[in-house]
This record gives sequence, structure tokens and C-alpha cells, in this order.
Amino acid sequence: MTKKTRKEFFDYNEYRDRGMGYKWDTAFALGELQEGIKESTKESRRDLERLPQQEIEYIEYCLERSIKHNKILEVQLNSLDQLGRVKEPLWGNFRGFMDLDVLMIGDQYIDYTDIRHIKIHDFRKWSEAESETLPSPFEKNEYKNIEQEEQAKLEVVFNEYFSDDEWIE
Repeated sequence: MTKKTRKEFFDYNEYRDRGMGYKWDTAFALGELQEGIKESTKESRRDLERLPQQEIEYIEYCLERSIKHNKILEVQLNSLDQLGRVKEPLWGNFRGFMDLDVLMIGDQYIDYTDIRHIKIHDFRKWSEAESETLPSPFEKNEYKNIEQEEQAKLEVVFNEYFSDDEWIE
């Protein structure tokens, strides 16, 4: 039968060990600290290109396509961050106007005049064979403005059809 003895730790060269409780607490905090340093380094190295200011007609066109076809927009704003750099672009669907000049993209409210550059992302499946034959809903030529004469003709036909006071039973 062996006799169990109490373990004793002696200081070596005047070094006092911290103990396991302190070591684990410090190691966890150092891991979080390193992650924070990596994130802040990534943020400080961020340098986005400032895209050109687009015309208001094209911005309205993209907003219309987004709300009608449920397409995702990428929006770059005119405003800069606190360090004078271009902000990250906003992503989301155009959900409508909240006020006369405030619109909602995704879950964020932005000022209509703050939009600098807008881009529609068309996420289609690569396997869709008919995507080559269908016209793209983003081609502006597909949605031509109707001439004034054609609009007048349509109004005449519309008025004749709905003002004849005849009911079909």
C-alpha cells in the first residue's frame, strides 16, 4: 500500500505562478482581444471606390424595377463616415416611401437625395435555359415612354369603353 502525500509547489527563482483560474480568464480575454484587433484592422484598411453620381431618372427607374419585380438593390450614399471615407453600400429591396423624401431599402430609412449610385442585382439560376430567350426586365429600351399622341388615343378608347352606360348581364 502506497502512502499518499500532499503535493506542495515551491516557488522557483522567485516566480509565483498565477494559478489556473487566472490563466483561463486571461486566455479567453486575449482571444477576444485578438479578434477585435483583426476586425479593427480590416475596418481601417477598408477603402471603397466612390462611384459616379447617377441621374435621378435612372435612380427612379431602378427603384421602380425593385418594387415591381422584387429585385435587390445595392445603394451607395453621398454621405461619408466619421473618418471621411465612403460608407459600405446598403443592400435590400425598395419597400416604398415613408415620407416625401425618405425611402425604405431593406430595413433602413434613407434620404432620397442621399442616393449616389444604385445598382440592381439580378439573381437568376444558371440552369434556367429560358433566361436567354426572355427579355431582361432591366433593359430600359423595353419600357419606352408613350408618346403624347398615343396617350391621347388610349384615353379616347378608355373613355368610350367606360362611358357607354351599357351593362353586360
